Amino acid sequence: MKVKVIGGKNNFWLWTKKDGFDLTHPANPGSPLIYPRITVNTRAEKATIDPSKTALVVIDMQNYFLSPLLGRPSESPGLDIVDKLVKNVVPVCRKAGIPVVWLGWGVKDGDLDDIPPSIARGFDFPLDKNFVKPTFLGSIGAEIGRAKCEDGTLIDAGRVMMRDQWNTEFHPNLKKIAEPQDIRINKNRLSGFWGGTGIEDALRRRGIRTLLFAGENTDQCVAGTIRDAYTKGCDCLMLSDACATTSPEFTRKCIEYNYEGGWGFVLSCKDLADGVDAIDRGTQNV
Repeated sequence: MKVKVIGGKNNFWLWTKKDGFDLTHPANPGSPLIYPRITVNTRAEKATIDPSKTALVVIDMQNYFLSPLLGRPSESPGLDIVDKLVKNVVPVCRKAGIPVVWLGWGVKDGDLDDIPPSIARGFDFPLDKNFVKPTFLGSIGAEIGRAKCEDGTLIDAGRVMMRDQWNTEFHPNLKKIAEPQDIRINKNRLSGFWGGTGIEDALRRRGIRTLLFAGENTDQCVAGTIRDAYTKGCDCLMLSDACATTSPEFTRKCIEYNYEGGWGFVLSCKDLADGVDAIDRGTQNV
């Protein structure tokens, strides 16, 4: 069976007509197969990953973007993704031993002077329409004020997009399933791979080279993170039905088209779950 080597000697995939893409990153193209290995169906071809070199990256599933306490709808694509992450994606990854990275906005005071106008504009003007009624929460760093809970109690929503604030906490249902060994990364741009966030060091220390992506704002922060991860040499697999946006449908199609065409691979949550259920442990099963 003819094996095609894709990439350079320090970072390569293997491909065969029968088995599709092998993203397990053996020491060299002739090395024995790596086990355990998970093969998933993608929209292009099958792809095989090494769970010990893989992480799930969950992007921007934060109160600022999701909470009805800030005027967001009580039913939204983002909240649907919360449910899917809780019931499906995260448990599937835990089962396979795939670590979870919680990546979200968390600006420091020292960052504010260097926030470019192109980023600030998205918060300074009411471009975000995903509210029950027109709402302006303020510029980056501005005090949001108090948010009223259903029982009438008030909570301090904190400063817009700043680190360690209620508005930048992950959705409560996601906080419940977070575990101490999970990786939490703060960012101050759309991309989690920009500006020394620490994600590259965290992944490198764990030997992670393959990333599964889920999260909020498919065409913005998810896409921005994916593009940078792809450029830096990571294997990128997008869980299409675990990524949400309130932008027009053509934006999602554009991102997925580019993903399939070069950035990586597109698959569904079921594709991942089926692959994990059929994990190949090689001689460990003998």
